[in-house]
Parts: sequence; structure tokens; C-alpha cells
Amino acid sequence: MSNYPGHQVVYQCDHHLAHTMKQHKDKAYRAIKDMVNRKVRIQTVDDEVYEGTVMKVDFKFLYLSVEIGESRGFYPGFYPPFNPYYSSVILPLALFDLLAITLLL
Repeated sequence: MSNYPGHQVVYQCDHHLAHTMKQHKDKAYRAIKDMVNRKVRIQTVDDEVYEGTVMKVDFKFLYLSVEIGESRGFYPGFYPPFNPYYSSVILPLALFDLLAITLLL
């Protein structure tokens, strides 16, 4: 709801859906909170797949270290500048967007 007179709500998430998304995010957090420094494969709800090492997990994001040489993990048209001192970047992934997490050996 808008507190400003004359403003119109364009979209509002269904209360049940918002509750379900929060439960999904909490479940994902509990499943991966102890995976720091582990190599994983992540699949998102948009069918994107990332492989890398979990650097950090908080209540909103999983921070995944991915190799710069991989084309996955960057928005179209975005390529980080080459830096010979760094071979990877940290990719933040929203917990509610995660579909599957697989440990890699």
C-alpha cells in the first residue's frame, strides 16, 4: 500500500506467495550455511547454471567465487576488465532464486 495520496500500486505480490518465497529462502539458507569453501554447482529458477566455490552465505545471498574465464555468471555484454592478479570474481546469488545446489568433489 502506498502512503502517498494519488500514487497507484502497480504490482503487489500475493501474501501467500511472499510467505512461500520466504520459506524457500530460509530453507536454502539452512541447507548451504555450512558450505563455505566448498565447490558447488548452482542451478537457478531461470535455468542458469554456475560452478564455483562458496565464499560466504547470509540470509539473502550466496556469494560464489567463479572463474573469470567462464562465460557464465555475467550479465550479457558485461565482461570484467582483465586483471592478471585475479582469476575469479565473486557472484552474489539471491537465495530465493536458487533451484538446486550440488556439491562437487
